[in-house]
Amino acid sequence: MPGDFKKLIPILAVLIFAFAGSYAGFAQYNPKIQNGDVKGAKVSQESDLPMPISSEIICSSRTLDSHQTTFQTKKSPEEVMAFYQNVFSDKNWTPESDRREDGIYVTTYNDQDLLATITVTKQPDDEYTIVSLKMSRR
Repeated sequence: MPGDFKKLIPILAVLIFAFAGSYAGFAQYNPKIQNGDVKGAKVSQESDLPMPISSEIICSSRTLDSHQTTFQTKKSPEEVMAFYQNVFSDKNWTPESDRREDGIYVTTYNDQDLLATITVTKQPDDEYTIVSLKMSRR
């Protein structure tokens, strides 16, 4: 057994040296962007949109191509829709579609490469209006 252990010591030393060298090399690695084609290097073009006063965020999620925020407010669905109509018209976004049925309002606005979808619902027995705002790339 002691003979086998003596054979393993040089192999173990080489592995430890290789690990230490790769760790030191990785710790000092600093990639440089050559032509801007690195994914994740570009800052998102999505702008943070305002919410009506006294709104509370329920949840927020982000994917590679979209960002969705859901919040509740005590404003009526009509007030929320008018609020976002003013926000998007100030930003010169174009209304794309507007559907309203059974207390659910869904409106989309587009910019050159972004699409905003606002979904507003109000439960009959609840004092809050639920708003989902999704910004996605086209």
